[in-house]
Amino acid sequence: MLCALLQAWAQQQSVHIAQGSAVVLRADATNALSYLWFRDGEPIDGLHDQRLTVDEPGIYTVMALGNDCNSDMSDPVQVIVDPGGAPVTVDMRIRNEPDRPTVLLGTPFTYQLFIHNGSEHPATGVKTTVRLPREVAYEQVPGYYDGTVSYDPTTHEVAWVYGTMEAGQSASLRITVRAQREGLAAQWAQVSSMEADRNSHDNEALATVEIIELTIPNVFTPNGDGVNDLFVIRGIELFPQHRLVIFNRWGNEIYRSDNYRNDWNGGGISEGTYYYVLEVKTQNGRWQTFKGFITIIRAMPG
Repeated sequence: MLCALLQAWAQQQSVHIAQGSAVVLRADATNALSYLWFRDGEPIDGLHDQRLTVDEPGIYTVMALGNDCNSDMSDPVQVIVDPGGAPVTVDMRIRNEPDRPTVLLGTPFTYQLFIHNGSEHPATGVKTTVRLPREVAYEQVPGYYDGTVSYDPTTHEVAWVYGTMEAGQSASLRITVRAQREGLAAQWAQVSSMEADRNSHDNEALATVEIIELTIPNVFTPNGDGVNDLFVIRGIELFPQHRLVIFNRWGNEIYRSDNYRNDWNGGGISEGTYYYVLEVKTQNGRWQTFKGFITIIRAMPG
Protein backbone atom coordinates (compact mmCIF):
# COMPACT_ATOMS: atom_id res chain seq x y z
CA MET A 1 0.00 0.00 0.00
CA LEU A 2 1.14 3.53 -0.76
CA CYS A 3 1.62 5.78 2.28
CA ALA A 4 1.68 9.55 2.38
CA LEU A 5 4.48 10.40 4.75
CA LEU A 6 6.08 13.56 5.97
CA GLN A 7 9.73 13.40 5.09
CA ALA A 8 10.71 14.92 8.43
CA TRP A 9 8.16 13.07 10.57
CA ALA A 10 8.53 9.41 9.51
CA GLN A 11 5.41 7.38 10.42
CA GLN A 12 3.42 10.06 12.24
CA GLN A 13 -0.13 10.40 10.92
CA SER A 14 -0.96 13.70 12.65
CA VAL A 15 1.06 16.90 12.27
CA HIS A 16 0.71 20.23 14.09
CA ILE A 17 1.91 23.41 12.39
CA ALA A 18 1.75 27.04 13.49
CA GLN A 19 -0.55 29.54 11.86
CA GLY A 20 1.16 30.96 8.77
CA SER A 21 3.59 28.07 8.33
CA ALA A 22 3.51 25.00 6.08
CA VAL A 23 4.63 21.40 5.93
CA VAL A 24 5.57 19.11 3.04
CA LEU A 25 3.85 15.73 2.53
CA ARG A 26 5.68 13.14 0.44
CA ALA A 27 4.24 10.15 -1.33
CA ASP A 28 6.46 7.09 -1.73
CA ALA A 29 5.62 4.64 -4.52
CA THR A 30 7.55 2.44 -6.92
CA ASN A 31 7.23 3.14 -10.68
CA ALA A 32 4.62 5.84 -10.17
CA LEU A 33 4.07 8.19 -13.11
CA SER A 34 1.98 10.74 -11.25
CA TYR A 35 0.08 11.29 -8.02
CA LEU A 36 -3.45 12.36 -7.11
CA TRP A 37 -3.77 14.23 -3.82
CA PHE A 38 -6.98 14.58 -1.77
CA ARG A 39 -7.97 16.96 1.02
CA ASP A 40 -10.91 15.86 3.14
CA GLY A 41 -11.81 13.33 0.44
CA GLU A 42 -11.86 15.86 -2.41
CA PRO A 43 -9.18 15.80 -5.14
CA ILE A 44 -6.81 18.77 -5.21
CA ASP A 45 -6.87 19.94 -8.81
CA GLY A 46 -3.62 20.47 -10.67
CA LEU A 47 -1.30 19.01 -8.03
CA HIS A 48 0.24 15.74 -9.21
CA ASP A 49 3.80 15.85 -7.88
CA GLN A 50 5.38 13.52 -5.38
CA ARG A 51 5.47 16.30 -2.79
CA LEU A 52 2.64 18.51 -1.60
CA THR A 53 3.13 21.72 0.40
CA VAL A 54 0.30 22.12 2.92
CA ASP A 55 -0.59 25.23 4.91
CA GLU A 56 -4.28 24.51 5.53
CA PRO A 57 -5.82 22.07 8.05
CA GLY A 58 -7.43 18.89 6.80
CA ILE A 59 -7.05 15.18 6.26
CA TYR A 60 -4.76 14.47 3.32
CA THR A 61 -4.50 11.26 1.28
CA VAL A 62 -2.88 10.34 -2.00
CA MET A 63 -2.99 7.77 -4.81
CA ALA A 64 -0.13 6.77 -7.09
CA LEU A 65 -0.97 6.58 -10.79
CA GLY A 66 0.84 4.16 -13.10
CA ASN A 67 0.65 2.63 -16.55
CA ASP A 68 -1.08 -0.60 -15.64
CA CYS A 69 -2.84 0.18 -12.40
CA ASN A 70 -3.25 2.72 -9.64
CA SER A 71 -2.41 2.22 -5.99
CA ASP A 72 -4.87 2.00 -3.13
CA MET A 73 -5.66 5.17 -1.24
CA SER A 74 -2.93 5.95 1.27
CA ASP A 75 -3.38 6.12 5.01
CA PRO A 76 -4.54 9.61 6.01
CA VAL A 77 -2.29 12.32 7.37
CA GLN A 78 -4.09 14.92 9.46
CA VAL A 79 -2.64 18.43 9.39
CA ILE A 80 -3.67 20.56 12.36
CA VAL A 81 -3.07 24.30 12.37
CA ASP A 82 -2.57 25.72 15.86
CA PRO A 83 -4.01 29.26 15.77
CA GLY A 84 -2.37 30.16 19.08
CA GLY A 85 1.13 29.40 17.88
CA ALA A 86 3.46 32.15 16.78
CA PRO A 87 3.72 32.56 12.99
CA VAL A 88 6.79 30.91 11.57
CA THR A 89 9.25 33.25 9.84
CA VAL A 90 12.35 32.45 7.84
CA ASP A 91 15.38 34.33 6.60
CA MET A 92 16.02 33.56 2.94
CA ARG A 93 19.13 35.16 1.46
CA ILE A 94 20.45 35.47 -2.08
CA ARG A 95 23.76 36.32 -3.74
CA ASN A 96 23.94 37.12 -7.44
CA GLU A 97 27.40 37.18 -9.02
CA PRO A 98 28.63 37.31 -12.65
CA ASP A 99 31.80 35.41 -13.51
CA ARG A 100 33.47 38.63 -14.73
CA PRO A 101 32.77 42.39 -14.53
CA THR A 102 33.36 43.14 -18.23
CA VAL A 103 32.65 41.00 -21.30
CA LEU A 104 33.16 41.36 -25.00
CA LEU A 105 30.17 41.70 -27.28
CA GLY A 106 29.12 38.31 -28.68
CA THR A 107 30.79 36.17 -26.00
CA PRO A 108 29.06 33.94 -23.41
CA PHE A 109 29.35 34.44 -19.66
CA THR A 110 27.68 33.11 -16.53
CA TYR A 111 25.65 34.46 -13.63
CA GLN A 112 25.83 32.36 -10.45
CA LEU A 113 23.05 32.46 -7.87
CA PHE A 114 23.43 31.35 -4.25
CA ILE A 115 20.39 31.00 -1.98
CA HIS A 116 20.47 30.18 1.73
CA ASN A 117 17.92 29.61 4.49
CA GLY A 118 19.46 31.40 7.46
CA SER A 119 16.62 30.64 9.86
CA GLU A 120 15.94 27.81 12.29
CA HIS A 121 12.82 26.69 10.37
CA PRO A 122 12.36 25.00 7.00
CA ALA A 123 11.32 27.34 4.20
CA THR A 124 8.66 25.99 1.85
CA GLY A 125 7.76 26.94 -1.69
CA VAL A 126 11.22 28.47 -2.21
CA LYS A 127 11.40 30.16 -5.60
CA THR A 128 13.98 32.41 -7.26
CA THR A 129 12.97 34.78 -10.05
CA VAL A 130 15.69 36.12 -12.33
CA ARG A 131 15.02 39.03 -14.68
CA LEU A 132 17.65 38.96 -17.42
CA PRO A 133 18.73 42.28 -18.96
CA ARG A 134 17.95 43.01 -22.59
CA GLU A 135 21.66 43.25 -23.33
CA VAL A 136 22.03 39.45 -23.03
CA ALA A 137 20.48 36.38 -24.64
CA TYR A 138 19.59 33.35 -22.53
CA GLU A 139 21.47 30.17 -23.46
CA GLN A 140 21.22 27.45 -20.81
CA VAL A 141 21.42 26.35 -17.18
CA PRO A 142 24.47 24.06 -17.15
CA GLY A 143 25.38 21.32 -14.70
CA TYR A 144 23.44 19.76 -11.85
CA TYR A 145 20.97 21.70 -9.73
CA ASP A 146 18.14 20.98 -7.31
CA GLY A 147 14.56 21.87 -8.18
CA THR A 148 13.18 22.84 -11.57
CA VAL A 149 14.16 25.68 -13.89
CA SER A 150 12.18 27.29 -16.70
CA TYR A 151 12.80 30.23 -19.02
CA ASP A 152 10.08 32.51 -20.38
CA PRO A 153 11.26 34.27 -23.57
CA THR A 154 8.31 36.65 -23.43
CA THR A 155 9.29 38.16 -20.07
CA HIS A 156 13.00 37.29 -20.40
CA GLU A 157 12.82 35.72 -16.94
CA VAL A 158 14.22 32.54 -15.43
CA ALA A 159 12.19 30.82 -12.68
CA TRP A 160 14.01 28.46 -10.33
CA VAL A 161 11.53 26.53 -8.17
CA TYR A 162 13.50 24.87 -5.39
CA GLY A 163 10.70 23.70 -3.10
CA THR A 164 11.49 23.06 0.57
CA MET A 165 14.82 24.28 1.95
CA GLU A 166 15.77 23.06 5.40
CA ALA A 167 17.16 25.33 8.10
CA GLY A 168 20.76 26.26 7.31
CA GLN A 169 20.62 24.73 3.83
CA SER A 170 22.10 26.39 0.73
CA ALA A 171 21.88 25.85 -3.03
CA SER A 172 23.36 27.36 -6.18
CA LEU A 173 22.41 27.77 -9.83
CA ARG A 174 24.39 28.93 -12.85
CA ILE A 175 22.80 30.69 -15.83
CA THR A 176 24.76 31.02 -19.07
CA VAL A 177 23.94 33.98 -21.31
CA ARG A 178 25.51 35.64 -24.34
CA ALA A 179 26.35 39.35 -24.59
CA GLN A 180 24.35 40.70 -27.50
CA ARG A 181 24.26 44.48 -26.97
CA GLU A 182 26.74 47.05 -25.66
CA GLY A 183 25.97 48.70 -22.35
CA LEU A 184 25.70 48.06 -18.63
CA ALA A 185 23.72 44.83 -18.24
CA ALA A 186 21.93 44.75 -14.87
CA GLN A 187 20.44 41.38 -13.88
CA TRP A 188 17.94 41.33 -10.98
CA ALA A 189 17.19 38.24 -8.88
CA GLN A 190 14.83 37.66 -5.95
CA VAL A 191 14.24 34.67 -3.66
CA SER A 192 10.94 34.07 -1.87
CA SER A 193 9.16 31.42 0.20
CA MET A 194 5.66 30.77 1.51
CA GLU A 195 6.66 31.93 4.99
CA ALA A 196 7.08 35.56 5.99
CA ASP A 197 10.69 36.69 5.77
CA ARG A 198 12.08 38.46 8.82
CA ASN A 199 14.71 40.33 6.78
CA SER A 200 13.58 41.28 3.30
CA HIS A 201 16.70 43.38 2.61
CA ASP A 202 18.72 40.31 1.54
CA ASN A 203 15.99 38.76 -0.63
CA GLU A 204 17.06 40.68 -3.75
CA ALA A 205 20.41 41.09 -5.49
CA LEU A 206 21.60 42.96 -8.57
CA ALA A 207 24.50 41.85 -10.78
CA THR A 208 25.98 44.27 -13.32
CA VAL A 209 28.24 43.48 -16.25
CA GLU A 210 29.66 45.97 -18.72
CA ILE A 211 29.40 44.71 -22.31
CA ILE A 212 31.84 46.35 -24.70
CA GLU A 213 32.96 45.86 -28.29
CA LEU A 214 36.58 45.63 -29.43
CA THR A 215 37.07 49.05 -31.04
CA ILE A 216 40.25 50.04 -32.90
CA PRO A 217 40.42 53.76 -33.81
CA ASN A 218 41.61 54.89 -37.23
CA VAL A 219 43.04 58.22 -36.03
CA PHE A 220 44.55 59.75 -32.92
CA THR A 221 46.06 63.16 -32.21
CA PRO A 222 49.11 63.07 -29.91
CA ASN A 223 49.53 66.85 -29.61
CA GLY A 224 49.67 67.16 -25.82
CA ASP A 225 46.22 68.63 -25.30
CA GLY A 226 45.12 65.68 -23.17
CA VAL A 227 42.47 64.58 -25.65
CA ASN A 228 42.98 61.51 -27.87
CA ASP A 229 46.72 61.60 -27.26
CA LEU A 230 47.08 57.80 -27.12
CA PHE A 231 46.25 54.93 -29.44
CA VAL A 232 43.45 53.40 -27.31
CA ILE A 233 42.00 50.04 -28.33
CA ARG A 234 38.78 49.65 -26.38
CA GLY A 235 38.34 46.11 -25.08
CA ILE A 236 41.95 44.98 -25.47
CA GLU A 237 42.13 44.25 -21.73
CA LEU A 238 39.70 41.36 -22.23
CA PHE A 239 42.37 39.44 -24.15
CA PRO A 240 45.21 38.47 -21.80
CA GLN A 241 47.21 37.21 -24.78
CA HIS A 242 47.59 39.59 -27.71
CA ARG A 243 50.20 41.14 -30.03
CA LEU A 244 50.21 44.60 -31.61
CA VAL A 245 52.60 45.62 -34.40
CA ILE A 246 52.69 48.98 -36.22
CA PHE A 247 54.32 49.36 -39.66
CA ASN A 248 55.13 52.39 -41.77
CA ARG A 249 54.14 52.66 -45.42
CA TRP A 250 57.31 50.89 -46.52
CA GLY A 251 56.50 47.88 -44.35
CA ASN A 252 59.10 48.60 -41.68
CA GLU A 253 58.16 47.74 -38.11
CA ILE A 254 58.10 50.85 -35.92
CA TYR A 255 56.32 49.60 -32.79
CA ARG A 256 55.60 46.23 -31.15
CA SER A 257 53.91 45.14 -27.92
CA ASP A 258 52.88 41.70 -26.67
CA ASN A 259 51.00 43.22 -23.74
CA TYR A 260 49.62 46.48 -25.01
CA ARG A 261 48.29 48.81 -22.34
CA ASN A 262 46.82 51.57 -24.52
CA ASP A 263 49.91 53.69 -23.90
CA TRP A 264 51.45 54.30 -27.35
CA ASN A 265 51.60 57.97 -28.28
CA GLY A 266 53.38 57.64 -31.62
CA GLY A 267 56.58 58.99 -30.13
CA GLY A 268 59.50 59.45 -32.49
CA ILE A 269 57.53 59.23 -35.72
CA SER A 270 56.01 61.89 -37.91
CA GLU A 271 52.44 62.58 -38.89
CA GLY A 272 50.99 60.26 -41.43
CA THR A 273 49.17 57.02 -42.01
CA TYR A 274 50.49 53.74 -40.64
CA TYR A 275 49.43 50.09 -40.79
CA TYR A 276 48.58 47.98 -37.72
CA VAL A 277 48.23 44.25 -37.14
CA LEU A 278 46.51 43.17 -33.92
CA GLU A 279 46.37 39.48 -32.98
CA VAL A 280 44.24 38.35 -30.02
CA LYS A 281 43.75 34.90 -28.49
CA THR A 282 40.03 34.26 -28.09
CA GLN A 283 38.32 32.21 -25.39
CA ASN A 284 38.30 29.11 -27.58
CA GLY A 285 42.10 29.25 -27.78
CA ARG A 286 42.30 30.43 -31.38
CA TRP A 287 44.12 33.52 -32.60
CA GLN A 288 42.13 36.18 -34.43
CA THR A 289 43.77 38.89 -36.52
CA PHE A 290 42.63 42.47 -37.07
CA LYS A 291 44.33 44.68 -39.68
CA GLY A 292 43.86 48.29 -40.67
CA PHE A 293 45.26 51.81 -40.95
CA ILE A 294 45.86 54.40 -38.25
CA THR A 295 46.48 58.09 -38.99
CA ILE A 296 48.54 60.28 -36.67
CA ILE A 297 47.74 64.00 -36.62
CA ARG A 298 49.98 66.23 -34.50
CA ALA A 299 48.77 69.71 -35.44
CA MET A 300 48.21 71.77 -32.30
CA PRO A 301 44.74 73.24 -31.85
CA GLY A 302 44.53 76.76 -33.19
